[in-house]
Amino acid sequence: MAPHVIIVGGGFGGLSAARSLRNAPVRITLIDKRNYHLFRPMLYQVATGLLSDDEIAGPLRSILSHQTNVDVLLDEVTGISPMQRIVHLKHRDVAYTSLFLPPASGTTILGTTNGVRSQLASNRSMMQM
Repeated sequence: MAPHVIIVGGGFGGLSAARSLRNAPVRITLIDKRNYHLFRPMLYQVATGLLSDDEIAGPLRSILSHQTNVDVLLDEVTGISPMQRIVHLKHRDVAYTSLFLPPASGTTILGTTNGVRSQLASNRSMMQM
């Protein structure tokens, strides 16, 4: 069975991590409490009427629709048990092999397998968005 990678958050870091693993032999679950990725730098243009809201926000499932190894799960993370390798969500618990918690300024990698680590290392420049 392929390693299960969980990515928490559908922001720039989460989407970059998912995309960088598109050819890796892993199963990816991207977890976010919202069903969309919002490009925040353009919010002011929506407020002034220059752009519509659908021009700066896109559904996560649509953004990743061409990637067969990704599932998007809409839920909220309530905790993590690293010793058991479980992410606790509001509505269930999910086990993982590798966990990515990408903050706004980079990517934190916890409990990775060597194959996943090497795949990310080769795409490090893409991860630093």
